[in-house]
Amino acid sequence: MKRLAIISILLGLSACSLKARAVDTLAEVLGEAESVYLSDGDPELIAAALPFNLKTMETLLVSSPEHVGLLLAATKSFILYAYSFVEPEGRSYEYTEFDRAEAVRHRAAKLYRRAYDYGIRGLSLDHPGIEDRLRKDPAGTAAELELADVPLAVWTAAALGGAISTSKDDPEFTADIAVVGSLLERALALEPDYDNGTIYEFLFVYETSRVGGSIETAREYYERALVLGPAKLPSLWLSWAENVSVSEQNRAEFIELADKVLAFDVELYPKNRLLNVLAKRRASWLKQNVDEFFLDSSDSGA
Repeated sequence: MKRLAIISILLGLSACSLKARAVDTLAEVLGEAESVYLSDGDPELIAAALPFNLKTMETLLVSSPEHVGLLLAATKSFILYAYSFVEPEGRSYEYTEFDRAEAVRHRAAKLYRRAYDYGIRGLSLDHPGIEDRLRKDPAGTAAELELADVPLAVWTAAALGGAISTSKDDPEFTADIAVVGSLLERALALEPDYDNGTIYEFLFVYETSRVGGSIETAREYYERALVLGPAKLPSLWLSWAENVSVSEQNRAEFIELADKVLAFDVELYPKNRLLNVLAKRRASWLKQNVDEFFLDSSDSGA
């Protein structure tokens, strides 16, 4: 009987080990899928395929809730889906069907919040209670993070920023804007050139959107992002146009940047083909609706 019990335990351990290895393998495959999606030039195909990927990750996380790689992949993938496909859908109704645009915006906010939940779960594994502590002391708590935490810190901040930008009618959630900045600034201190300038890109948007933000500081971040991330030029140009040109009512700059995006050859950087194709579509929509953003209908700067 004792021998049978030992065999049973060993078989159970073996099964657990095999399951863990299977989850690890699938997590690696799903993580690599991101590069496949980003290099595709057919947004409709990716829009249809990505939800299956998201639900597969969530299913695997039920079995392996503390898998850091899966938590990071889920965070990034939900951001990709919300930013690339759901938010643009809402914008397409912005000036024609207000109620429908609001419904889509709320959906985008929920997806960003889901991404944030996965990101903060990942950070909590090595830093228990970090979510509550970040809200009470953003800078002090972010200072605990180490180099290995940079990817989760960056994408958790991006998810929270996306949720805030699409939840402007939720004051409780928008109060967390300081958390976004603290996570990004800590990541910048640890690994400034992470992911070809992604931190600078996010910090520039953060600086232009927060109360009391500095345009001069934002420009420094923007220019550094341009140098480090040439494959992301179209989205960077658009971000500047929408966040700065509009706030300064510089119509000429806005149109110039939109035209640069439209003229950009997406084949220059095949690995970022999807986002650049989407940026060109966005630029086209912005030009068509340019009068909605500016009081002065002339092409001169403010």
